[in-house]
Amino acid sequence: MRPATSRLLGWNIIAGIGYSFILTIAMFIISLVIKAFYPPTSIQVSPIISLYISPALGIIQLILLGLFGAFVSPIRTSVAEESLKQVRKLGIYTVIGYLGFSLLPYLFVVPYLQTYIGLVIAFNILNGAFSGTLTSVL
Repeated sequence: MRPATSRLLGWNIIAGIGYSFILTIAMFIISLVIKAFYPPTSIQVSPIISLYISPALGIIQLILLGLFGAFVSPIRTSVAEESLKQVRKLGIYTVIGYLGFSLLPYLFVVPYLQTYIGLVIAFNILNGAFSGTLTSVL
């Protein structure tokens, strides 16, 4: 295990924020596709809230999160495993953190779309900072 440097921490945080935004965009697109085929569902970016409001959407979003977690996991050779260990840890921590931090927009209920979008951006930044820091420290 190498020591955590500020440069490594910064790169991990930026990569975590980017991966969190990718997860959010994927959840939004899946939610739109489900809405197109089954109109009574609502558009959600949080799999936990989706399980409560529309269980089918929540299950599909959890499967998609699992696929995103599995995407960073398969490493075949020992050389690739050592060099990509940080990436795997960052991806797994970001997926796990997404489950908790995606609840943030639903904690503050306001009728304004701008507030919801701002909270979505905020939880992505918080999730990326959390997962990047956790990856660098552990």
